[in-house]
Amino acid sequence: MIRKLPLWVWVGGVLLTLSAGLVNSVALLSFSNQAVTHVTGSVTLASTALAQQNWAVLSHLSMVVFCFFLGAVLGGVITRGSRLRLGRRYGVALIVECFLLLVSMMLFKHSSFWGQMFASLACGLQNALVSTFSHAVIRTTHMSGIVTDLGAKIGYWLSGRGIDKRRFALYLLLLSGFFTGGVLGAWCFGLVGYKTLILAALITGLSGILSLIHVMGIRRRSESLVIS
Repeated sequence: MIRKLPLWVWVGGVLLTLSAGLVNSVALLSFSNQAVTHVTGSVTLASTALAQQNWAVLSHLSMVVFCFFLGAVLGGVITRGSRLRLGRRYGVALIVECFLLLVSMMLFKHSSFWGQMFASLACGLQNALVSTFSHAVIRTTHMSGIVTDLGAKIGYWLSGRGIDKRRFALYLLLLSGFFTGGVLGAWCFGLVGYKTLILAALITGLSGILSLIHVMGIRRRSESLVIS
């Protein structure tokens, strides 16, 4: 199924993983020291807090996970479908994410834990945008599945089986994008602090605007062909 993915998916996927890596590095370096682009660690910490009857930590982590979930719900509402297809209002969703990241930045600057919640909401929304295409799973905010698939494919190759080079290349690019975003986020955080999130907002916002422009261009060309 990877062979069917157009170029804009490859470019968009790498940009979104870079943005997610950047956001997560800022969240980890913030006063909250809490990841926001994935929920596995948060769920484990929440379960540990429950066992220790640490209700304050439990409620906080539960909100982080719930906000990620709400972001995914919002993504589904906006895109209205799970099949990746140009024109399914991805531009609108990305612009909404841009707004959420800017709100997160302002809240972080005021030492509010809601900054973390809005960042988690934005990441849940982003991850819902390109979660599935037919039977191929693509994630942009967490790398566990990507690393697993890369390792499995290397194992296939070592055992003498064939390897899907396009899929391997895509996963490698996504992993590189997330890693690069983390490095960039940490470097920028040391210089401008929470304003680093403006860069992530610019990436998602501009991607959304370009997506809308591209879709409108395609529709205009289609309408002109029908009229002629």
